[in-house]
This record gives sequence, structure tokens and C-alpha cells, in this order.
Amino acid sequence: MTKTKGIHPVDEILPLRPMLALALQHLAVSYVGSVAVPLIIANALGFSQHDTILLISATFFCSGVATLLQTIGFWRFGVRLPIMNGVAFSSVSAIIAIGTMPGVGISGVCGAVILGGILITLIAPLAGRLRRFFPPVVTGCIVTAIGVQLLPVAYQWAGGGHGNANFGKPGYLAIALLVLVTILLFNRYGGPLMRNLAVLGGLVVGALVAVLFGMGDLTPMREAPWLIAPAPFEFGMPTFAILPFATIFIVMLVQTVESMGLFISIGDLVEREVTPGQVADGIRANGLASAVAGVFAGFPFIAHMENVGLVILSGVRSRWVVALCGLIFCVVAFFPKFGAILAAVPAPALGGAGIAMFGIVAAAGIQSLAKVDYTNNRYNMLIVALTLAMAFIPILQPSLFEQLPGWSQSVLHSSVVVACVVSVVLNLLLNGADGEGDHAHAPLQQA
Repeated sequence: MTKTKGIHPVDEILPLRPMLALALQHLAVSYVGSVAVPLIIANALGFSQHDTILLISATFFCSGVATLLQTIGFWRFGVRLPIMNGVAFSSVSAIIAIGTMPGVGISGVCGAVILGGILITLIAPLAGRLRRFFPPVVTGCIVTAIGVQLLPVAYQWAGGGHGNANFGKPGYLAIALLVLVTILLFNRYGGPLMRNLAVLGGLVVGALVAVLFGMGDLTPMREAPWLIAPAPFEFGMPTFAILPFATIFIVMLVQTVESMGLFISIGDLVEREVTPGQVADGIRANGLASAVAGVFAGFPFIAHMENVGLVILSGVRSRWVVALCGLIFCVVAFFPKFGAILAAVPAPALGGAGIAMFGIVAAAGIQSLAKVDYTNNRYNMLIVALTLAMAFIPILQPSLFEQLPGWSQSVLHSSVVVACVVSVVLNLLLNGADGEGDHAHAPLQQA
């Protein structure tokens, strides 16, 4: 894509056809993560098939609204970066716990999310004031943790998906490898548009070959209804109680910490500085989107980390592409049949794309860390070393934290949250409250 003179790539509006193709690429990548959470929760709460479809449609609609709010924004809402918003997996356990409380159910979940979203909106200015605690040494650790945390998901897809009795079957791995090779070929020999759409091209080739070899399941597509309409209070009027609210609010606070790191890190990746005011605007948008989602039986919304890799790999940083994807999500919510087509993409094809995208995110984090000053400030080496060592625990040895109190699990299960907390605290202790982590100290003398 050629850059429009005088316009930052984040604000560039592309021609309709390539923008639509790029938006569909984002849709294909984020769809699986968007459908997984409502499916898990619907099964846990004993929903009927019809109610499950309603819950998925409501989630898609709210995800689209949240994405439009975050990318386009209005007044003091929205960070205005290419960020796709969706339901976080960190919400699942809390939502199931609330939904299975006696006399609470999904209406109690809705009430808790509405109250939590309103409170997050009100405290957003406080989050903005923490921007100075995220210098490059911190954001580089966070981006690296994002990529590494996502890679196990890609590996699981490449092996055939969670719970697959033939996990790791050579045919599955061959499809994942085919997608990777196709992405490489698009990037090596394709024109500008083909390079930008390399992930979508790889997915299409991999999916078609996988279906030819009998790996796809088209049953959900045949059984899905043609039309459904998400509506407010579809599952009854929300109810409000202290315990459900406190439970979901703790989760949303953790997600707020994660979101702050994501906003600043994504800003670095697309070369646009994120100010304290914009951090507050992004958190405020998350809160409002979550409150609106509670009206539709949706859940707390934060950035979809999967799409970060796509922004880097495609090289297209326009927030309007992601905004169009959000609009398409709103439309797809009314047509479950179309969504079922995306769901039919075999997991190994997604795995090949995921390995490329999430690996790129980790590489971008390493690239950011390479720019940090380790010569004049050896504290930075300690910050990076200890942060990554701690952040990889939930990935490499998740059972290490199982004996700790239950309240701590919402923090310790996520490598990104651990990276945020540890890197910020270490930078604060070693480099001072001014946050100038890269130049704050002279080299340490040898003893």
C-alpha cells in the first residue's frame, strides 16, 4: 500500500476493495477467539442451542460496537489505534462462577458487567496517569510476552484443536505447514496487496486443501439459522448484587492493567505515541463497551491480541481497516450462517496462520528490547531478565501457582499481566519514579 502524503498510516483510509479484503482478514483471525468464550460459558450455564446462538450473536454485535468505539471513538472515548476488541478468556472463570451462583444466573452476570463497566469508565483518568511508568524497556517486555503467550494457542490449533483424539496427526501438521509456506510465498513473490493479504491467502489455501482431505466439519453451517436478532435484555432484566459485582470488578481491574500495556505497546509498534490522555480514553472506551455489552448479555471487552500480529505481518496500520472489521462483526451477528462458514475453517489452517502471526509479535517485542540501552544502564538487563523469567511461568509451568490463594489466579494466569506488573514495579524500583528507564543510571561498577 502506498502511504498517503501527510497522513499517518494509522489514520489512512484505503480504497474500498483492499480495505474490505484486509478487514475480512482481521475477521477470519479474530472469529475463533470471539466464538470460543460464549460457547464455553453457554455450555457451563446449560443454555439451549437457541440461547447459545443468541449469546454468540450478542457477543459478536458487542465486539463490533466495542471495536468501533476503540478505533473511531467519540469525544473522550477510544484510543484510536488499529485494535480489535473482543471478550477476554480471563473473564471466563469469573463469569461461570457468577452464573452458577444460586439465584444469580446470566442476569446476575449482566448486572455485574454493567456496574463494573460504569466504574471502569469513571476511574479511567487514574489509569491515564500511569502512562509514565511504561518506558521502552517495559513495553518491549510486554510485547514479547504477548507473542509467547499466544504461541501455545497456535500450536494447539496446528495439532488439530483442543480435545482432538488424533492431536498431532501428520496430516494436521502438513496443513499448518502448507499455510506457513503459502504466507511465505505471498510475502516473497506477491505484489503489495498480496503481501498484505498473505495470512488470508494462507488460510484460504489451507482450508480448501484440508476440506478436500475431509478435515472440515460443515454440520454447524448447515444447522445454523439464516437470521437472528440480538436484542437488549434478551435473557431477562439484569440483577445487581455485591458479590457478583466484586468478582467481575476484580477481573476488570486486571484487564485494565493489561489494556494499558497493550495500548502503549501497540502504539510503539505502529509508531504512534500514546499519551496519558489517550490511555484514559482507551480504558474509558473499554468500560463503556462492557457496560453496553451487559445490556445484551455480553461480557467485559479488551483488545484482541491475535490481531496485533496481523497488523505487524500485513504492514497495514490503518485503524479504519479494523473499524470496518468491527462493522462487519455487527452485521455478522444477525446472520449466523455466515459466521458458521468461518467456524468451519479447520483448526490446522488456523494453526499455521497463528504460528506466523504470534511469532511476529514475539519478534517485534525482541526488536523493541534490542533498542533499550543496556550499556549505560545495567538495571535494564535485570528488568528484562526477571520480567521474562516471571512472565513465562504461566506458559511453561502453570501449575507453579496452583497452591496460591484463589484471588491471585486472575493475575497470575496471564503472562501479559505478569509482564506488566513485574516490569513496571522493577523499573520503578531500579530506575526511579520518573520512568526514564533507559538513561536513568550510569553503569554499575564491578565489585
